[in-house]
Amino acid sequence: MINQADKILITRDVRLWYGQKEALHGIDLDFPKKGITALIGPSGSGKSTYLRALNRMHDLEDNVTVTGSFNFNGSDIYAPTTDTVDLRKKIGMVFQQPNPFPFSIYDNVVFGLRLAGVKDRKVLDQAMEESLKAASIWEEVKDDLQKSALGLSGGQQQRVSIARVLATQPELLLLDEPTSALDPVSSHNIEETLMNLHDQYAMIIVTHSMSQASRISDRTAFFLNGSLIEVDDTRKIFIDPSQKETQDYISGRFG
Repeated sequence: MINQADKILITRDVRLWYGQKEALHGIDLDFPKKGITALIGPSGSGKSTYLRALNRMHDLEDNVTVTGSFNFNGSDIYAPTTDTVDLRKKIGMVFQQPNPFPFSIYDNVVFGLRLAGVKDRKVLDQAMEESLKAASIWEEVKDDLQKSALGLSGGQQQRVSIARVLATQPELLLLDEPTSALDPVSSHNIEETLMNLHDQYAMIIVTHSMSQASRISDRTAFFLNGSLIEVDDTRKIFIDPSQKETQDYISGRFG
């Protein structure tokens, strides 16, 4: 259980429809201010759908309806007065495919700051360096900051994408299968990066890899057919789950 004072995000009775089809069935899930929560489950279970609801990514889609309570640090994510641009700075997102912009590494990292009106070169320089260091890629790119980010390897591009999110000083990081498009070495580098950020950020990661969830997360939530079946400490989920569906999935009986 998470103490009330230690929660950064509280969601209650989250439901989502694509047209008339209900894809999420009343999700109740809370997240602590620090550490990593993994969302696991088979394809189509609702993990990414739920994750994208947390920073209103579904606003960009037609015919999607979201209901329920989303309390982020005392504010309602879905309040009419919520500025979604500001929200997505506080709740940053890293996607499955690395998505650097077609310009320099430097300009990629400071993009969000410039969008927010920051022009002071010293401020931009400091944020860029700190973010690349936090994303564990500074040493690899520090001499090539003016080169195109598109020239980097997939794993490096993903870490630059993480640095770009970190530069806006988010409070919560959403990661939607951030290593699934990467080779094992790059995946390991991303996992190490996330572990290094463990004590600084709240992170929620959607992953198809149960071994990844077991390696890096503190808590794990198991989704199935749009429902939250179980959430607990990762060790308990993998060793002694409470629900038969969780046990069947963990043991490979389906999925």
